[in-house]
Amino acid sequence: MLLGESRIVDALRQAAKDSPADETLLAVQRGGQTTLRFANGRIHQNLHEEDLTVWVKVACAGRAGVATTSSLRQESLAKAVESAMAIARLSGKHIVPAFHTAPHTHPTPKVTTYFPATVHRPLTEIVQMIRRLWDLAKKKGTDLAGSSVIGENELAVVGSRGLVQYQPFSIGGLRLVATQEGTSGFAAQAFRDIEALDEKALLARALDFCRKNRDPKSIRLGRYPVLLEPEAVAELVEWLAYIGFGAKQLVERTSFMTGRIGEQIMGKLVSITDDGSDATGLAVPFDLEGVPKQQVALIKEGTAAGIVYDSHYAKLYHRQSTGHALPYDEFEGPIATNLFVAPGATPHAELLKKMDRGLWITRFHYVNGLLNTQEALMTGLTRDGTFLVEKGKVVGAVKNLRFTQSILKAFSNILAVSRERSLIADPAQGFSSAVTPALLIKGFTFTGQTK
Repeated sequence: MLLGESRIVDALRQAAKDSPADETLLAVQRGGQTTLRFANGRIHQNLHEEDLTVWVKVACAGRAGVATTSSLRQESLAKAVESAMAIARLSGKHIVPAFHTAPHTHPTPKVTTYFPATVHRPLTEIVQMIRRLWDLAKKKGTDLAGSSVIGENELAVVGSRGLVQYQPFSIGGLRLVATQEGTSGFAAQAFRDIEALDEKALLARALDFCRKNRDPKSIRLGRYPVLLEPEAVAELVEWLAYIGFGAKQLVERTSFMTGRIGEQIMGKLVSITDDGSDATGLAVPFDLEGVPKQQVALIKEGTAAGIVYDSHYAKLYHRQSTGHALPYDEFEGPIATNLFVAPGATPHAELLKKMDRGLWITRFHYVNGLLNTQEALMTGLTRDGTFLVEKGKVVGAVKNLRFTQSILKAFSNILAVSRERSLIADPAQGFSSAVTPALLIKGFTFTGQTK
């Protein structure tokens, strides 16, 4: 059950009022989630988690300090403020803090992020849904495993000069892995509104991939055209955001965007934006500094168009924060977390038909995007379905492959983009997502293969 705006904001306001610091900013992230994990015809784990974190940031005589606590009790908040002030006094840097504790002049996007029907869906109904899916899978001679997540989150930010932000969120997700004779097929859906869940379509997708994935063969390593499903695309785009779309990476000159803003770095079919106000994704309308999120064009028709800022890096660049601050004790700098890849004009069903000979990839895992961040060179493995395609038709399954590929080069060779897009997110996180199409790419390099 939600703690509610009044309880959270009142506690933070009192702590900000009592703080002796020049300026005080407090942020709360609170969540509660119930997870059911199932396999082999039974639910083997029923877990409910509650979590609350308070971040405190203070400005004292031109220095900043940060501390955390896990309680809204006034004595705990006061101790956190005191700790943050002590850290500020010990800091060797005399830099006027960039964060603001007064209300912002530009409005916070209004977006519905909390759906009571999601949070209050009886657990018995979730169990019954899982049992129905089991029965349907069993009729196909297939085992079914996976997880269901239902939960809620609250985000609040209060500043000593009158800043107040509060937003509740519902979150849910269903992940299915169909298995049969050593093969597997995967499907997942994340949502804020449980009415959007289509569990039968998910099961059909998982079963279809499982059926196609039988008796995988080895193939010769090298460069192949690929059709990447939205889950695979999202994995790559999220890594692009982590290594290249933030201001800190530009400062440190590790980003593939460094010195290239305004230049063509991908193909013209690629446009990527970050938009915390778009409910097509998991919308989050403000950041941990209480700054309203701005829509940011990151890649525009292949051109490096922009990056995201928090208050600190905005000050360095003489810009305005775009509303992408992370928790105060994190050091990654601002990160784009509400990603959208623009759709194309080709129906998804037509993409496969456009491939003369290549690979259809459902998703990646164990991706490492830190090999060479200036070229977005990444490596990772395929998972739960890699298929050989000839003349527009699947001719067999392929053993999981390792890719080693510059994503800049791959995204410079896109042949077609699907009209349809999917929301890809981890419901255990709830504050980040990617809405992505499928991509048909001219060439992707594979350097290893499972035995």
